[in-house]
Order: sequence, then structure tokens, then C-alpha cells
Amino acid sequence: MSEKQKYDFIPQLDNPANVHHIELRLVPKDSYVLDVGCHTGILAGALQQFNNARVVGIDTDASALAVARTRMKDALLLNIEETGWEAVLVQQGWKNFDVILFGDVLEHTRDPEAILTAAKKLLKPGGRIVVSIPNIANLRVRIGLLFGRFAYADSGILDRTHLRFFTRTSGRQMIERCGYRVTETDVAGYSLPHWLIKRFSGLLAVQLVYAAEIATT
Repeated sequence: MSEKQKYDFIPQLDNPANVHHIELRLVPKDSYVLDVGCHTGILAGALQQFNNARVVGIDTDASALAVARTRMKDALLLNIEETGWEAVLVQQGWKNFDVILFGDVLEHTRDPEAILTAAKKLLKPGGRIVVSIPNIANLRVRIGLLFGRFAYADSGILDRTHLRFFTRTSGRQMIERCGYRVTETDVAGYSLPHWLIKRFSGLLAVQLVYAAEIATT
């Protein structure tokens, strides 16, 4: 296996406040899943092990995909910021997914709405997307702004590779503008009880999680 990648992690699947626990909960058992931005396939491996999912992963990092292919059957080099990325998958027979997972990936893109709109062509009727995005309104960011600080970092909410920023409301509105109906929301965070993060989600959530289906009206 290659050296550790930047976005490698150890899934905390027993912690209800952890985003990976929430994402696994929102993916039904036995689902056919497209993991967008799969990186080294750690979450895909957990989906296969615990949810009996069949997972196809896509990413732009060839070295990460080399590791991902040891954890999942199909991991493809594909850039979702290129027009027609969804057509490439359809042409290769990758379509009719039960779930398309966008786990902390849309904030790295220039036009997340175009990506979410295109993804509808890959969902089976009744399928869902699961989206997790960082919460720019988190208390730590607010306090930093209060004192005139907005410092990018190597990871976290202010990861220097983030191009877009979201609040609980703006994240939902983005998904709805793309023709989806949000069916469930949840929040994730660090070192605090899940109930407390949910109670004060606008302040305490580190990540915002949405499940949504294609709107019918």
C-alpha cells in the first residue's frame, strides 16, 4: 500500500456524531453506490463491509485510486468538474445508482450545483444523494472572524483547497435549487455529544449532512 494520503482517516463508525457514521446510516443496506471523491476507498470499504453495498468510486487522484482499488472493485479516474462526466459513466454502463455519495467533496469544486444537477442522470427512480459539506458558521470560525482572523489550514472547515462555503440553510437551498427534495438532515462534529451538536447545529456542527431525492413536482 502507498504512503498515507492527505485525506485518509480511521472511520469512527460507533460515534453517532461522526460524519462517516451518519453517511453509513443514510446508505441503505445492499445499495448500489457511487462514491464521488472516493480517494483511497476507506469509506467505500466500510460501506461494503457493514452495508453490503456494491460501490463504484471516482476521483481525480491517480495515486489514491491505486490504493482504492485494493479496497473496492471499481475505482475510476474521472473529474466531476469536466462537463459530461456523468455521460462518461453512463457510456461505460455505470448508472441507475441507489445512492450517490458526495462526502466532503462539493466544497472543493467551482460549480457544485452543476455537479448535483448532472448527478440526477445517474440515479435510479427513488434513488438518493447523500451530501456532507463543512459548516462555515461553526462557532470557531465565527470567533475567529470576530477577532479579524480567517486563516486557511491544511484540513478542516478552512481547508485551503475549499472553494465554496456553506451554512445549514445555504447547503439545503443549493440542493433544492438542483431539483432535489431534502428528506433528512443531520450534523456532525468533534468532542461533543451528538444531541448537543444537533440542538445548536448552526453553531456547533462541523459538517452538515443531507439526504435528498429527485423532486417530483
